[in-house]
Amino acid sequence: MKKTLPPFLVISLISLLSPFYSLAQYGTESAADEKLIRALRLQSNEAIQARDLTGFGKTMRADIEVTRGSGPHVSGRDSVLASVSVQFRDKSFLGYVRMTDSVRVSTSAPLAAEQGHWVGRFQRPDGIQTLTGVYLAMWQKDSEGWRIRSELFVSLACSGSAACGK
Repeated sequence: MKKTLPPFLVISLISLLSPFYSLAQYGTESAADEKLIRALRLQSNEAIQARDLTGFGKTMRADIEVTRGSGPHVSGRDSVLASVSVQFRDKSFLGYVRMTDSVRVSTSAPLAAEQGHWVGRFQRPDGIQTLTGVYLAMWQKDSEGWRIRSELFVSLACSGSAACGK
């Protein structure tokens, strides 16, 4: 005689285990999203190095909000790109690199948080000024994919030039 579980027990087990099944499915999707966000950050870094304003802007939403390392706030992709274009034309600007430390994808909204550290370098008459700090970026996924909704950069150190004291 074949034994079967009572229907109430089967239903109870399914309801208990179904959130774990959803999390397992989400975990795969989340890992893919994290990998994509990391790749987009690398593309953004490459665009900065190439002084490619169009490529740099591709990772941003039109309504992006950015707080720069020393405090000024910039609203909107066009304004961010206008301010960065000044640096791209500056021969002393050697670039910024943002290095991702972690990406956490939301389980309740099409959002992700990227945390990392950054380095900015400028050629000064007395040497290479190196600025370092940390950042947090909010990514939002929409019909065009993952793009940056906001970024907060905090300058923590400066070395290599007397310009650091200014």
